[in-house]
Amino acid sequence: MAEALASALSMMEPQLKSRQVRISRILPETPVLVLGDRVRIEQVLVNLLRNALDATKSVRNPEIEVLLASGETATLTVRDNGHGIEDLDALFEPFYTTKQPGDGTGLGLAISSGIVHDLGGRLTARNAEGGGAVFEMQLPIHKEKDQQAAE
Repeated sequence: MAEALASALSMMEPQLKSRQVRISRILPETPVLVLGDRVRIEQVLVNLLRNALDATKSVRNPEIEVLLASGETATLTVRDNGHGIEDLDALFEPFYTTKQPGDGTGLGLAISSGIVHDLGGRLTARNAEGGGAVFEMQLPIHKEKDQQAAE
């Protein structure tokens, strides 16, 4: 997961630098391996990061925090200090967008949710205490015995 995150941040580097957004990463010392397709996971991460970047456009000191935790599942959390989410119920619906016409199609989160679901996980969103949005992507942990059973 850390490698997928590094790749997604690398893809987003020009946008992040042009806006001078503070990115903080909290990652475990040991690798977090998940069952899934890295390219599709990166696609979801880029979408979450792009949305967080957009959400902080009108904030004086934009910040995005990324936290990776491992337990029963791998949980990657993306939190921004924007204004939060107005309509949590419609958020993952196709064509729902809070962006201005021409700035987005409203498919990003619907597609991302579908990708995460296809990988056996789930994508959730909530408003953070004190402002901003929090997105959590949970994916199944890759266990050694799973690999041996598949072989």
